[in-house]
Amino acid sequence: MSRIYKYFLSIAVLAGFILWMLWPNSPPDEEFVISHKEKEEEKTTEVNASVEKTLMYVDVKGEVERPGVYHLDEGSRVEDAIELAGGLTSSGDPLSVNLAMRLQDEMVVIVLVKGGGTAPAEGGGNMSDKVFVNQATLEELKTLSGVGEAKAKAIIEYREKNGPFQDVNDLLQVSGIGEKTLEGFLEDIQVP
Repeated sequence: MSRIYKYFLSIAVLAGFILWMLWPNSPPDEEFVISHKEKEEEKTTEVNASVEKTLMYVDVKGEVERPGVYHLDEGSRVEDAIELAGGLTSSGDPLSVNLAMRLQDEMVVIVLVKGGGTAPAEGGGNMSDKVFVNQATLEELKTLSGVGEAKAKAIIEYREKNGPFQDVNDLLQVSGIGEKTLEGFLEDIQVP
């Protein structure tokens, strides 16, 4: 009898140990609340940091209802900036800008007058034939003297990596563009 008793006792102790190991351990309520609050604070800090990193400032000028500097999220398009600026005026030319172009921080978007080919008053002068280097597509850049597909791609790549050109001399930083090439198309470009 004592042998059977020891046998059942051993099985009961073993079963109790297994149940104890498999039983879910939950922290006391206080620890859970503190841990949960810390995680929420971390998430909020991460969200705020990512918002600061992804916010862009874009200057929208010309034939829009409310020209000005607008704050947009990274990945926004020219169309989004124009929409924030109240849309095109009745004389604004939608063909003067690439609405699908992805915006970059510190970019200038200029909407020209429809049909007239002149820049708005704050731009000054006739710019109907100018290529806006910070907004131009590959095909538009290829129309410049001395710029083929490779140089046009290099301009776009540089612009995407370093942001918009601030001055015409910034183009000299683009691989394949030297002073002679720049002189060849200097009169045909606009760098706002």
